Amino acid sequence: MKYKLTLHSFMLAALLFGTPGIAKASESDPWTYAYIPLADSATLINDKLGDLIQTVIDKTNSRYSNSLPPEDTELEFRFFTEFRSSHIRDVAWGVFERCIGTNSCPGWPHFERIQMYPEESVYHEGNWRYIPSRFHLASIIKVCGIRMGADKITHLFDDGFHYFNAIRSKRKNYDLEDIKNLSLAFERSYMGTRLTGIFSYADVEANLAGVQFYRDFFGGPTPMIGRNANGFLTLMRSPDICDYVSDQFDERNLPNEYTYSLIKTAKARNRSLGLIKIIEQRENQSEALALKLNQQELAIQTESILARRIPMTRWQTDFPKLRLVGHATGYMTQFMFDPDFRRASIIFGFNPLKPGNLNDRKPIVMQRVGINPDAPSRSEI
Repeated sequence: MKYKLTLHSFMLAALLFGTPGIAKASESDPWTYAYIPLADSATLINDKLGDLIQTVIDKTNSRYSNSLPPEDTELEFRFFTEFRSSHIRDVAWGVFERCIGTNSCPGWPHFERIQMYPEESVYHEGNWRYIPSRFHLASIIKVCGIRMGADKITHLFDDGFHYFNAIRSKRKNYDLEDIKNLSLAFERSYMGTRLTGIFSYADVEANLAGVQFYRDFFGGPTPMIGRNANGFLTLMRSPDICDYVSDQFDERNLPNEYTYSLIKTAKARNRSLGLIKIIEQRENQSEALALKLNQQELAIQTESILARRIPMTRWQTDFPKLRLVGHATGYMTQFMFDPDFRRASIIFGFNPLKPGNLNDRKPIVMQRVGINPDAPSRSEI
């Protein structure tokens, strides 16, 4: 048993850390450039999300063009298999985060976002841990009136999907409180605080909102998707990301915890307090610039910053390979000795592009459109 656990840990660490960029520990800096205005991206995200959902509905229905569609639970499973593997995650990064950050995905709209160079951030000024101070920073966007890091969209659509599927599992039998605790454990782990020194409560909020987002696809009083008179999937209402985004996605409203080192030394504590002071100073600087700059000066700065194009290669290759050994070792150690982290890690599994196992999925009943709800089901005929 001990051998199997160690081998399992090694394989999991190899999966998570062996590929450039796959350890997606994105952090954001909402304080720098807070004075730069942004257009709201909610409509753009909703339109793209609606198109993707309709595309997946069509692809799922086409599987049964010459046969009777299956029962509700299998049809839901087939939908999420297609939706997940094709449209939400491309192995390393959330598709929405990548396309928002690069503004270069074919067929995607242009998003107003602030793409920050790491050396401009509060983390770099505070000489913070390597990942947030020198590596990839998530774009800052405005969604439903809330400014946030685009990593929150990844937490909503990507991490939320994993936790949703855990709730859908008969074997795990998790409820929302279990998911919250596992999400907190994962955020404090080598996939969060232990790697970056930053514990983001906003990330956890986005994870939980993602669970509700996916629950509303087929469940709840007004699901997004149902079945028509012929048994095929049909879009009943358009998705609205504003049903799930809250002001808690903004790390200025829901402050992070900063832990420079796991060892609580005076030096580590002072480094954490120093970063908090730098953040307060950066907030004050942004407020001062908002008052100081005239309309023309602000327009010039805004145009310059919003036009930035930072290629994904910069995000994915600036990670020193030698550090992977230490992180993988730490990850394996935590996996073996921290049961909550182990449970959360197993949720994400070895094949993150699939929604689990059909036979392990709790039954679901979809709403019907255009038929008599009192008519006997196929199983009763």
